[in-house]
Amino acid sequence: MLLFGNRHKLELLAALARAGDNGVNLSDLAVQQGVAASVYYPPINDLLRAGLVDKLPQRLPDRRRWYRRAEGSVWEPMGVLAEGLATIEVKAS
Repeated sequence: MLLFGNRHKLELLAALARAGDNGVNLSDLAVQQGVAASVYYPPINDLLRAGLVDKLPQRLPDRRRWYRRAEGSVWEPMGVLAEGLATIEVKAS
């Protein structure tokens, strides 16, 4: 978990890796994880600044914001790593 900063960044990375071009909505992810969507704002901003995530255009009339992984070869191994670390985190708790 320390490798990625916190569990919320790890959850976000795993969700982005799984979602592919469909993207991730932070509110939906928050509901799935049982947390407030605001816990994902700092990690998504970090990933945007790093160029690992793209903000998708709004899909009207839906006002929610969607994000998807940026093009690059990092996402396949990132997904495997994030899923593995999430499993370890669950076992350690």
